[in-house]
Amino acid sequence: MLPIILFSLIIVSVSQASKWDTLSATIAVVEFDPIYSEVLTDDERVQENLRKYTDILNVIVGTNNKTLDMIIFPEGSLRVVPETSVEMATGDNPSYDSKEYPDYMKTLSSMAVNFSTYLVTNIVEKVKCDDASSSDSENCKNTGYYYYNTDVVFDRNGTIISRYHKYNLFGEYAVDRPDEPQIETFETDFGVKFGIFTCFDILFKSPAQPVLNENIDAIVYPTNWHSELPFLTALQSQQMFAYTHEIMLFASGGNRPAASSGGSGVHRSTHDTILHTIVAEGGSKTLIYESVDGTVVAPEVQDVDVLGKEMDAFPLWIDDSLQNFTWTPINTTRSRTFEDKLCHGNDTENPFCCNFNITLTTSEETGTSYSYLLVAFSGLRHYPNISDGGLEICGVIACLNFSISSCGQRFPKYDEIVWPVTFEDITITASFEVNDNKTQFPNTLLSSIRPINANETEWSGKKVEEDGKTVNERTFALKKSQNRLLTFAIYGRDFGQDVFPRDDNGDDNHTGAASSISSTLIMLSCSLVLSLMLHM
Repeated sequence: MLPIILFSLIIVSVSQASKWDTLSATIAVVEFDPIYSEVLTDDERVQENLRKYTDILNVIVGTNNKTLDMIIFPEGSLRVVPETSVEMATGDNPSYDSKEYPDYMKTLSSMAVNFSTYLVTNIVEKVKCDDASSSDSENCKNTGYYYYNTDVVFDRNGTIISRYHKYNLFGEYAVDRPDEPQIETFETDFGVKFGIFTCFDILFKSPAQPVLNENIDAIVYPTNWHSELPFLTALQSQQMFAYTHEIMLFASGGNRPAASSGGSGVHRSTHDTILHTIVAEGGSKTLIYESVDGTVVAPEVQDVDVLGKEMDAFPLWIDDSLQNFTWTPINTTRSRTFEDKLCHGNDTENPFCCNFNITLTTSEETGTSYSYLLVAFSGLRHYPNISDGGLEICGVIACLNFSISSCGQRFPKYDEIVWPVTFEDITITASFEVNDNKTQFPNTLLSSIRPINANETEWSGKKVEEDGKTVNERTFALKKSQNRLLTFAIYGRDFGQDVFPRDDNGDDNHTGAASSISSTLIMLSCSLVLSLMLHM
């Protein structure tokens, strides 16, 4: 039987003043390990993953006897590719419509009916292009269709009620980027209005920021994230979005440890992460958010060292832009309280400065241990062949030694690490231009490759006058001491600097071209690229 793990659960109260205070609902997010086998045909691969979907639903509804309101599967989990893509329309019901739908769409629709649940998954939708001769899309020119990375939502009757085309593609040259970002929402019969977007979208202005203005109660987030130290591991990225925007986030992640892919969770705004998982050894795991009149079911606290040891089997990417940061080492040879100011761009007219106030204590433990650096950065992060993104970052990060080239890395054997440094307090303050194109996030990571619980930190912002202009002063502080720290940072985005997408020469490129996929992008992609390469 497909290995599916459900948490041992305890009941806790939710204090967030919102619709979630009184809601009764059961929502499942699935960390899913798809079948990639090249021995199978495209259609067979989809069918095998559908069987895994059915197994998961049978365990939840049958074995565990739960009534399910929604189940969310991750981006790319069915391994649908352009060759198996589908034309569809909102309002169609593939389980009985006379319109010709492929078998997998009929099966998905029937699943929603048979298990009486809303079902969210991710496929490739094809849309006819009007004028192939004038289109920039290679797909349109060659096949007469655009192909979109698409989230699709079925209601309990099997009807398609929502379709979202991913806008911020991470490589994914076999599919097309929509001309404009799509702001997509859908409503449910259990009284919740959801927004929806996919994976890499979470780091960009649109659609992730505008959808928050649509009076939504939560975000549905199918993803296939590839985790990177020190700022952008999967759960870290999910929590920082939910925390800053004070929104519930239901994240369903694809799992493939060899590609650093994994991480799913339910994040409750500024209060806590209710559920989260990374299946470090590979596999599928179901997280169930269960609320009865606002009282929710949450997992027992897992030991950070047990989780950290499990992550030895899970490789993580390294942020190669760290070499461009300004940095200084933290002296951890003795317990002390200190203040420091670190600026990036001191040779410019307007340097970006970070203020640190830190109290730490040290023990006499000896052995392999992390060193810590203060870091500051303001500028562009370049993703080769993908995008440039504007960043403003202040942080404390763990490194293998006192050099920036050793940062964003883990020691290979967790059991051999000692933790002589305890951060009793960290307070980071920085000023940011008041600008609709700028957003800041509280960003944390422990040795378990999970973020610090949001209720153990304090995140604030206020408008102040500085050098004759109004700025947004952000403060991020610890409320509880930490001695398994990897990252504590303010992670700022400057969307106004973004250049997206790019081609090999750094020029704008809005085409979908299957032949453009490179081996580098296959390893890094936040989406379908792994499976698409199988069909080149």
